[in-house]
Amino acid sequence: MARFMYQHFGDDVPRKIEDEYNKMLRREQYLREREEGFIAQSADYAAVLEVMPDPASLPTNEIAEEKRRLNDARLDFLPVALEMLRSDFPEGYELIRDYYLGSEKVTLFYLMEKYGLTRPVVKYRLKLAREKLKAFIIAHENGS
Repeated sequence: MARFMYQHFGDDVPRKIEDEYNKMLRREQYLREREEGFIAQSADYAAVLEVMPDPASLPTNEIAEEKRRLNDARLDFLPVALEMLRSDFPEGYELIRDYYLGSEKVTLFYLMEKYGLTRPVVKYRLKLAREKLKAFIIAHENGS
């Protein structure tokens, strides 16, 4: 911290007020010096924006269009991913087909009775099948 000069007001101002005033001045000086040090260490925000634009500055419709395009590409690949799941994890494929792709809404209890499994096993296999589908779709998006 730079050298600080104590300011005196004279005999007509009480010493306690003078001390508080000088304490505030020291604090302001400290904060100014700290801010200057921070500015010297911080990156130039304008330069960062040139390299990497702020997502908030992009038009909303472009972001929504990109999300829609990605979702459509995933939906287009879903039948292929389901066929991969059928060959890789047939019992998971059957559960996915019955639970998500059936014409009627089915419950976990129905799947438990149909396949002779317990509830935790049905939930685990559904979770495993969803994870495998997700992995197939991500691998396709990444070109693997």
